[in-house]
Amino acid sequence: MEHIRDCISFQASAAAKTIARLSRARLAPFGVTPIQFAVLQAVSEADRQTAADIGTALMIDSATIVGVIDRLEAMKLLTREADPTDRRIYRLLLSPNGLEGLPAMQAGMNDLNAEIDAALSQSAASVRKSLQKLATLQSKEKT
Repeated sequence: MEHIRDCISFQASAAAKTIARLSRARLAPFGVTPIQFAVLQAVSEADRQTAADIGTALMIDSATIVGVIDRLEAMKLLTREADPTDRRIYRLLLSPNGLEGLPAMQAGMNDLNAEIDAALSQSAASVRKSLQKLATLQSKEKT
């Protein structure tokens, strides 16, 4: 590699930073961060999941997911409900405020997705497919 800008790590990081900045700007009017939005969206897709379920789905470690859920609960966007069969487990639900606010957040993120797709033009579907593949790539390094 002759230049750092040719490094896939640099390119991916620069793109991720740009998208994160744009996402924060879209979600700022609602007082949520991109990770908080992701949790709200994941809960909306399947009610009564556990924190562990959401963490696994979003690839977020257990300490981080608990903190995000605590903040969303304090913001009254999410509620925890004791599992009827196992009192050690809490199920996550959108609160009435979360149900009311999520559609506007989704609209903002849908607009951002559309803008990024437009910028990528005909390669948008291919880029998304490649990003999904990269997200699950396992290192070939020997440990």
